[in-house]
Order: sequence, then structure tokens, then C-alpha cells
Amino acid sequence: MVHGTCQGLTYAGMSSMEQYPSLTLLGELPASSLERLIGITQEQQVIMGQRVVEAGSRPAAIYVVLEGLMEAVHPDVPEPLALLGPGEVFGEMSFIHGTVASADVRARENSLLLVVPVKALELLMAEHPGSAVHVLRALAVTLAQRLRRSNDRLEVALAQRSHYNTAADGPWKELVSMIGTFKQRLLEVDQAALKNKGRLAEAIEHEVRKGFTALVHSVNDVLWDMPEGPGRARLHGILQAELLPYLLLSELGERIYAKPRGYAGDYLTIADIYADKASGVGRLGPLIDRCLRDQAAGQAVRNRRALLAEEIMDMVRRTDGRTLVTSLACGPAQELFDVQDALADPSTLVATCLDIDLQALAHVSEQAGAERRNTMRFVHANLVYLALGRTRPDIPPQHLIYSIGLIDYFNDRFVVNLLNLIHDLLLPGGRCILGNFHPSNPTRGLMDAVLDWSLIHRTEDDMHRLFTASKFGGPCSRIRFEPAGVNLFAIGERTR
Repeated sequence: MVHGTCQGLTYAGMSSMEQYPSLTLLGELPASSLERLIGITQEQQVIMGQRVVEAGSRPAAIYVVLEGLMEAVHPDVPEPLALLGPGEVFGEMSFIHGTVASADVRARENSLLLVVPVKALELLMAEHPGSAVHVLRALAVTLAQRLRRSNDRLEVALAQRSHYNTAADGPWKELVSMIGTFKQRLLEVDQAALKNKGRLAEAIEHEVRKGFTALVHSVNDVLWDMPEGPGRARLHGILQAELLPYLLLSELGERIYAKPRGYAGDYLTIADIYADKASGVGRLGPLIDRCLRDQAAGQAVRNRRALLAEEIMDMVRRTDGRTLVTSLACGPAQELFDVQDALADPSTLVATCLDIDLQALAHVSEQAGAERRNTMRFVHANLVYLALGRTRPDIPPQHLIYSIGLIDYFNDRFVVNLLNLIHDLLLPGGRCILGNFHPSNPTRGLMDAVLDWSLIHRTEDDMHRLFTASKFGGPCSRIRFEPAGVNLFAIGERTR
């Protein structure tokens, strides 16, 4: 697939850090202020179930999750109020307002926290007014994002309790009517299945899948043209209220929305998309699951596995002897297994899988088995520190370092830091490959508005700019797209 360069393409005015809240506090700070802040911090290990913040008390620190998963809980609410994964911040609202915490925060699993003591932070801000401005701005951005998410949840509640969704006008009217028609068709399909022992005719299933794709594209088109503001937030609420109950019947949709590992694209979600086996609740669940898997984003995730395997195999052919390859934020790492299975001598590929999630590494190790595991190395690394440029993984110089599901969550500053790290870890002539969702993704509106899976989408120009700003010192040598045209892969080489 051939793509032209997109100049200045944005999505409804959203900046990268507005789309994804993690790493905002640290990511908003310039280098000098970041160094001062890190200088007063300490790390704290917490075990599963340990309470770090108590409701009704004022936290003595601001906390950044480095590894693991935390949860905010309230004694009167059965479900967690929020899951906090790597890069997320808590305790900052009490610092700004001088108030007590409204909920407990405890470890959902064994976790590592970066602790910013309040008294030390106040002293730092008093001694360094410039850094104080930077810290307060970063905290303000963090709180603004939290308020925006709360407003979006309020819009969902309003959409569920009112009737304005059926009387929508302007750009919503046709879309809301289309949703109503689709829901009515689902009711008819369910009744037909009920009369046929739960089975659906192939023609009916094909019709529903086609109709869902048309609806997803219409959602994307309407959201693309809408400016940021109350109207857009309200439409998000309408869409989630109307469509989410159906998508939660889907096994994949439920996992993406629930985010049991703290973010949507965890290793099991990606492995499930690779497997591409529809499953769900009741008569409609498997059909809706198939509809969701049909979408361009799912196709792109499946396609990128083959594209990466092709690039890895090309490097193996170019290398004399053993080929050293590292996958950053490896996830299920299935592309490495694909290459090993295709090689006459799998030991020629020496693969390093690096991830912040110990469960992901354990999953890959188990899938590898004893024979393939002999040529693989598993590195548990803190990607927050990697993104800040503060740590370097203990691996030898590599022929190829790639990441296919990481930088979609990082702002530009972190991506440049990662590129600098990758550059330093490559052998001369070694390659870097970074995958990123492209703004042309027609599933984006559904991901953002309904499933709460917000990613940073980047153009070809964006990737050229990031490589140029890094130690690579120039634009990408190549940019590839998988067949769906949704995931781009920026490829650069270390020349010295």
C-alpha cells in the first residue's frame, strides 16, 4: 500500500498527552526540572493489597507508578474507581488543594512506586522558582486530564438518563439514526437466532458485520470533523451509552474496556487479537466479537506480526553469524517465534524480550518452550525510566531493535529519548523499527469514544521529525505500512 505524506494532520485538536494520561507529570518537565525532581524521590516496593493512601488522610507524597498495578477504591463502591498502571500519578490532587484523599489507593499486584515527598517538593519549589512553575504546570495538566475524563464519564451518565440522543441534531442526527437502525437489526437477528437454536445464517452474519463496519466508519467521520468541547464530549457519551453494552458482550471488547492489566493493549489482548477466534456472551456475543475483530485496527495488529517477521528475517540474512535482535515492550512476541520456526537453524537468531510486565515475560517464556528458550533472553526493565533516559538495559550491542506497540502511548519527548537509547544500543549499521498507529485509522473513533482505548496517532512527517531530533540525526530511511494501512513502521539505521 502506498501512502502520501500527511501535512499537519491532527484529530479534533487533541494533543498527544491529552489522549493518554500516563507519564504526564514527568513528561511535561524539561530536563533540568526533571533532574531536580528525580533527585528528591525514592522508590518504594509495595506488595499486593498494601494500602499506600488512606481515604480521609492527607498523603505525605505524590506517587508515580513505575511497575505493577495500583487501584483506587472507596468503601461504599464495590468496583475500583480507577486502575493505575506504569506512568500514572496519584496523590497530586491532595498536594494542590491541601485536602485529604477521597479514596484508598492500594496495590492490586506487587508494584514499584516513585515517591515524591511533599515536604521535599515544597522545599525544591521554594529554592528553584523556575522548576516550581514547571512542576505546577505539569500537575495542572495532570489534573485537567483527570477532570476531562470525569466530564466524559458524566456525559455517559447523562446520555443514559436522558432522551437527547434520540433528538440529536446537526452532525449527530444521521449517526444516531444509523445506530438506532443497527440496534434494531441486532434485536431482529437475536430473535432469528433464538428460533434457530442459537445459529445464524451465513448471509445474516455477513450483513451484520458489513453494517457494523459502516457504522464504525461513520463514527470516525463525524468525530474527525468535530472540534474539542462540550459537544464532542457529549457525543462521546452518547456513543458509549448506545454501543458499549453491545461491545461488552464481546470477549475482546470486554477485555479492552476493562483493562485488567491497566491498559488496553496488554500482552493477552494482543495475543487474543492474533488468535482471531470470536467469542462472547449469549447469542449475539460471538457475532459482535467477530464484528470488532473485523475492524481495521484489529487487522493492522494481525498484519504487523508478519511485517516484523519479514524485517527480522531480512536482518538475519544480512548478518554474518548470529543475529542479535531486541523487542522493546515485547508483548506476546509471536513474530520472534514465527522467524525461529522458519529458520533452518533457529539458534542463529538471539532474541532479547524486554518488558515492564513480568507476566508478559513469563507468558513468552512459557510459549517459547525449552528449545526456543535457549536462544532467548528475558529482561524485566522499567520502561518509565527508559523513556526518561535514566536507565540502560543490560544487553550487548544489537543488530535490530524494534517496538510495535509502545510509542503509541508516549509523547514526543519520550520517543526521542527512546530513540537515543536505541541508537546507543545498536551496532554500526544496525536498524531501529518503531511501529505507530497512523491518523488514517478508521477504527479510531470507536477506540477513543466507546472503548476508552486512546492512542497517539502519528504521520510519516511526525516519524521523520522524531528521528531527526534524536541521535539518528536525520529522517527515517524507510517507512512501511502493513496491508490495512493503519500501522506505520518507521525504520532508521545507525550510520556510525
